[in-house]
Amino acid sequence: MKRREFIASGLSCSLAASAGRNQPVTAPTPEPQDLRSAFPRLRDEVYLNAAGLMPLGAFSKAGLQRYMAFQETGPDEGRDDYIGDMWSRIRGLFAKTIGADEAEIGLVHCTKAGEQIALDAVDHIRQGGAIVTNDLHFSGSLHNLIGLRKAGRDVRIVKARNWRTPVEDMAAAIDERTAVVALTLVSNVNGHLADIKEIAKIAHARGALVYADIIQAAGVVPLDMREMDIDIAACSCYKWLYGVYGSGFLYVRKAVQGGLLPDRLFPGRAHPNYPPWIDEVNPEYGEFEYRPKDNAARYEPGHVNYMGYCAAYEGLKWLARIGVENALKRSVALNQRLVEKLDAKKYVCISPDIDRTPIATFIAKDIANLRKKLAAAKITVSISGNRIRVSPALYNNEADIDALSAVLNAHS
Repeated sequence: MKRREFIASGLSCSLAASAGRNQPVTAPTPEPQDLRSAFPRLRDEVYLNAAGLMPLGAFSKAGLQRYMAFQETGPDEGRDDYIGDMWSRIRGLFAKTIGADEAEIGLVHCTKAGEQIALDAVDHIRQGGAIVTNDLHFSGSLHNLIGLRKAGRDVRIVKARNWRTPVEDMAAAIDERTAVVALTLVSNVNGHLADIKEIAKIAHARGALVYADIIQAAGVVPLDMREMDIDIAACSCYKWLYGVYGSGFLYVRKAVQGGLLPDRLFPGRAHPNYPPWIDEVNPEYGEFEYRPKDNAARYEPGHVNYMGYCAAYEGLKWLARIGVENALKRSVALNQRLVEKLDAKKYVCISPDIDRTPIATFIAKDIANLRKKLAAAKITVSISGNRIRVSPALYNNEADIDALSAVLNAHS
């Protein structure tokens, strides 16, 4: 397909074929200039790397500050009420963002921690079972999986073709020995959107669990966990959820909790049920009161990064007002503008789903020199190997894209 025909295929059609059912739009799309003041980093910088790290917004900073005030000066003047509200609502807000139930949401400190919970279930499902992934999975996760393979685990890594992973190639790697299929839903490499529903259908028919890394999707791509038939998913908060490092979410489908995905720890507090600890013994319990969790909190380790979740709490509330569809619409439109403006002979776009995800990646030459030129122009994108990854967000505008394309096209 020619470049203009590709772009002209239209955003509306691409959204209809998106990863999951679209959530209702909650607010008109705000103009970027109305948002930029909330992100101080944009004052002196063209920032086009939301897929790497979302700059801290004023609303998220306010959440951090409210937690610091609580820990610094105590619970008075409503400070404990704020923390209580955050704690009671944070899982439900995230659940609505990804099309899940609140009871299916737990807290983890990072995406890989959630993936490890899935990997820990391998031998429970099949002793010595296989793990299937592909080379568009997150590189940190791949490094872990390669280490497991070197340690003797059966790990199968399917190689992409033309920067996408065909379902048939994944199907060929998934057999009756497979215990877990672990994928990145939206690849951080090039924004490739995995056909997770079809892959899940194959994996489930062969008795395997499906794990999805959703860090490049949650908050910017409409999702529905049940429609997509994902068993386990995880993401950190510091990208499209407007949070910070050290906080993240875990999704575990209710049907697999405590079964196919067994409990690996038992959070809670034990209370001795005998004198002199208590005056009256409770006949419902033995020597200790034991109340195991019956939701996704059963996979949480204990205390978490409360301050980080205050930032994510504000980010999720802000995102609910803006609308996930609007976030995607802005990113897609700006990336399409960039594709249109760039010299296609100098910059080959390797993002096959540029109309459905917020990432556009290009192959470029003389990267070291180009990096210097971008730095001099105060333009931030992600550069890795011979690739330039661009990921605009709601606060970006056409002028940002034009500034980037001017530097890239002037580079020889």
